[in-house]
Amino acid sequence: MSDVLIHSYLDETGTEVAAQLPQDVSAGACAPETAEQLRQIAVSYMYQMAKVVWTADKLIDYSFNDKSLVYEPGKTYVGMIYNNCRNGFEAFCKALDENGVYKLEDTGWDTAPGNSCATSIKHAWQMISPDVEYQYSVDMMPYYKDTGVLPVGRINWDLYDGKNTTNSVLKNTDKNDILEAYALARPADGFMRYLDKGGHALMVTLPPVVVRDTDGYIKPEESFVFLTDQNNKMNTLREYPSSWKVDHKVSFEKAYTDGWLPVTVKELCQGNAPAPVFEVTKQPTAASLQAGYGLMGNVRCNYCIMTLRGELRREDAEGEQLLVVEQHPYKREVSLHGLNEQLALDALSGGTFHLSVKAGVGLGSQTLFEVVFSKK
Repeated sequence: MSDVLIHSYLDETGTEVAAQLPQDVSAGACAPETAEQLRQIAVSYMYQMAKVVWTADKLIDYSFNDKSLVYEPGKTYVGMIYNNCRNGFEAFCKALDENGVYKLEDTGWDTAPGNSCATSIKHAWQMISPDVEYQYSVDMMPYYKDTGVLPVGRINWDLYDGKNTTNSVLKNTDKNDILEAYALARPADGFMRYLDKGGHALMVTLPPVVVRDTDGYIKPEESFVFLTDQNNKMNTLREYPSSWKVDHKVSFEKAYTDGWLPVTVKELCQGNAPAPVFEVTKQPTAASLQAGYGLMGNVRCNYCIMTLRGELRREDAEGEQLLVVEQHPYKREVSLHGLNEQLALDALSGGTFHLSVKAGVGLGSQTLFEVVFSKK
């Protein structure tokens, strides 16, 4: 089965690139073998979210969050919408028509496809990690042991007071240890902070520039990190207005003053990731579909499922394509019932049909099952 075209984005050179469902993987297939490959996958996904070009069809007004956060009708923007929906790139692109116009009636803060600072990094990390799971910047830190987030360098996260990372962690850690941690940060690692009632997170998207004095100590004013983030303020730093900053150059001194702490995930440290493993419960058969039972089971994967695709063809008419539907659940377990409703299997009659269902995660996609069945 061929890849599924989703949309396009602008890469770091400004070239338009087609974004596609990942390549098929067989059961037990090997995942990328090096940290560099994994880092490239995560950073590329972050760039996709930051560089997708789209046009607002209607007013999208989030000025209650920040006065600048308004998307105006007929105006073109670059980068996914900032809001509290916590969706990934695929769901956002599904809301765009063939001309890149955002056509959904839904523009709700919690329901329209979009994401926030921490959740954009979460989606990028979930491309290459089955363990990452957090909600916002408030729990995106190594202090919480079940998030999959790990420290970079010699930073003692046990110092965190549950309120303010600057007052408890950064200020009680030797400054040189913080600077050395910045120097260790590589593309796809994150920078984060949480300050009493609000936090923020950014992704390192280019290698740092590290300058040392004759004694080997880092010169913080001359050393830099390059950060990409989704935030709630509109800027005009690129060709179109955006709520994103891409490869923003920040000195180590500025990063320290602002209280940023570097974090990462296990797969980036180890340089390997487990292969995607898919499981289908109550897998349909020709007899069950013919009897009208439809799709009743669940799809499970060790990674978050980013795309679930159903394709229905008429087998007795030279493979005529009847319907292709997609969902973007961003969950590790998904019911097939939604696909069943979208494909309207109960309404089929008078023919032989070919049904295939495919699931996609960050490291690949797999055809879960294919069934040929007849309906009278």
